[in-house]
Amino acid sequence: MRRTSISLTALAAAACLALAGCSGSSSSSASKSAASETPVPAATDPVDCSSLTIDSDSESLPTIGGDAGTQPTVSWKKDAQTPKNLTVKTLTQGTGTEIDADGVVKANYAGWQWDGTDPFDSSFKSGAPVTFPLGNVIQGWKCGLAGHHVGDRVLMSIPPELAYGNKAAQDAQATQAGGAQRQQNPAGTLVFVVEIVDGVSGKISGASATATMEGEEAVSQRGMAVSGELGQPATISIGADAAQPTQSEVIVLARGTGPAITGTSTAVMNIAGNYWDGSQPSNTWEQHAAETINMAQAQQSVPGLIGVPEGSRVVVLLPPTQAVGQQPGAPASAFVMDIEKVL
Repeated sequence: MRRTSISLTALAAAACLALAGCSGSSSSSASKSAASETPVPAATDPVDCSSLTIDSDSESLPTIGGDAGTQPTVSWKKDAQTPKNLTVKTLTQGTGTEIDADGVVKANYAGWQWDGTDPFDSSFKSGAPVTFPLGNVIQGWKCGLAGHHVGDRVLMSIPPELAYGNKAAQDAQATQAGGAQRQQNPAGTLVFVVEIVDGVSGKISGASATATMEGEEAVSQRGMAVSGELGQPATISIGADAAQPTQSEVIVLARGTGPAITGTSTAVMNIAGNYWDGSQPSNTWEQHAAETINMAQAQQSVPGLIGVPEGSRVVVLLPPTQAVGQQPGAPASAFVMDIEKVL
């Protein structure tokens, strides 16, 4: 699981902009859908997917009923032994974008403990798919879904070592503002039906190539400069006399033509940023893995992102009070972002 530096973590905490707690650098977090309270399976200790044996079928797998887009049913075979390896069977072949292990997936899913009657979790019941980075889920999902395509419907059998182990445990992640709520993680071999509704590769880049410049003067007036051609990696520099922002600001440097970000979107972005004093540079283009912003969590802190279209390049400024782990008087943060995809 890749590491995200502290300057990107500052942005994440400010609006839960999904760079640390919501997108792959925290092993205890799980992204939530903007339209649903259903959590995806939270991340577990990382493994090297290339070292795993992944089977494409097994006689032990249950029979899945129900049409795509509806709550599936499961029929277990009598005395069937759990598959030893991670097993991922394609029930329906899609033709959309291929998702890699650093990618972001929008999916409907249902999960059962082996031989279980009722699903322990299901986004179908909540009525909305869930968007999540593959770096943020159990390793069986990450390794099992990597290489699949948008439109695929898959059946996965995940052994305990790639899920939550053989003993039920409490997830200590606080999930509600009113107080910490604990969810019991299911034990043993788990079975999921996953329908990939949409998604992007984690290495996506270049959406801003056809954007129209409009905000160069506004950025310059703030004492900053952005380098990098549209569609190419970008960096942001902050002038010595630039005044720190006192509230969050969003400047559209170049406007794209794709779907606009809404309050329920998840935006996939490449981001370069720094603290105002230049002490913590970060750049997802260098990491070759875009990050995600869950607007259900971010819109109150950075409302200026709402309405900005896919393919845009924006500059986001955050005051010191919106940075995580900083002492009083610590610097603000500045970021340049390319909106690669709106999910």
